[in-house]
Amino acid sequence: MKKIDIKNWNRQKTYEWFQTFSNSTYGMSVIMDATNLKKHTEKTKQSFFIDLLYIILTGLNSIEEFRMRLIDGEAVIFEDINPAFTVMTKSGTFENVRFKNNKNFKQFYKNAYDYIEKAKKQTEIKKENYNPENCYDEYYITSAPWINFTGMTHPIPDNKSSQCVPRICIGKYEKQKEQYLLTLNITVSHIFVDGYPLSMAFNKIQELLDQAEDILK
Repeated sequence: MKKIDIKNWNRQKTYEWFQTFSNSTYGMSVIMDATNLKKHTEKTKQSFFIDLLYIILTGLNSIEEFRMRLIDGEAVIFEDINPAFTVMTKSGTFENVRFKNNKNFKQFYKNAYDYIEKAKKQTEIKKENYNPENCYDEYYITSAPWINFTGMTHPIPDNKSSQCVPRICIGKYEKQKEQYLLTLNITVSHIFVDGYPLSMAFNKIQELLDQAEDILK
């Protein structure tokens, strides 16, 4: 990671203004077309969730603002951000799974699959996964595969460093005529992410969904 030169940043005033907020976060929920992804996973027998996870990580990491964080009061930008997501365990509770991102899809898929299968077999959650140190270089990802929601709010702590970590929620995909649609919620901190880069993130993810067959191999 490297420090951001705030004094020479054209967003300095915006950055400083939103730091005065007790809660600087806001979010959007957007309907995404996952038709090509669904067809691809049916053809390859790959996990829809893992494939979508890779697409989301790739899309978000392509936007600079999504890699910006507030660490020890200083603005920094990471070269790459890692996934952290929830998995339902054998006992019906949810475990937080995290691993280093890998831009190679096959390796990413293997890592995600192994971690998910291991978490599924757990009978109790690991306390250390709920309060790890130095976990700001992540995206906090959850899903609600039982319902196609139209809006979403996340529990947000007072900690501004945590507020600056984007939070993502994936809804249930549903078939409508010839399309498979799902709602994707992305919640960000206005300290770093304005409406334009947030919109660009949704557009990039949709672009990658449309190219699923080409990039997921």
